[in-house]
Amino acid sequence: MAGVGFGPSDFVLFEIDDPAERGTALEATLLPKLLDLGERCRAGLSRVAGHTLHLHPARIHHRREAAPEEVLVALSGSSRGYRGLPYLGVALTREHLHARVGVRGESLRRPAMQQAVELAPAQSDAFWREVAEGLAPGQPGLDLGIAWTSDEARSVALGDVLGVFRDLAPLYKVLAGAA
Repeated sequence: MAGVGFGPSDFVLFEIDDPAERGTALEATLLPKLLDLGERCRAGLSRVAGHTLHLHPARIHHRREAAPEEVLVALSGSSRGYRGLPYLGVALTREHLHARVGVRGESLRRPAMQQAVELAPAQSDAFWREVAEGLAPGQPGLDLGIAWTSDEARSVALGDVLGVFRDLAPLYKVLAGAA
């Protein structure tokens, strides 16, 4: 099985010191690769999620004082975006390739998502309470998943990424089903 296409030349882009230059390099090089990976996952993930998922690139902020530390594409149930909604995401950082379920940004649904996670059956109630706390209004949100090191990312196959998302699907469904 072929790898998903990330190697040392991709991770080294995070070493660019100039924030604007790094943002431009990440946007030009990594974002298209992540969008392609997201598109290759979209049909399978839509089946796992039980509804159509839409692909959204996260905005790469070009700030003079802080260089971007992550490139993310998110798949959500909304064609308008993923902010404030549960999403399945693939991200690249300086040292890792990530597959995750998350919620970023405020929304009126966050308290319902928080309660849904608190009530979800689990082996460890304390773990799920801690996860749910991140969904409380004003908190940073949710970001849970699997990360592969930059060395491991060379050999990660599409099936590996889809397998992680299959494992994360129950949490995504709990979040997506919260009213």
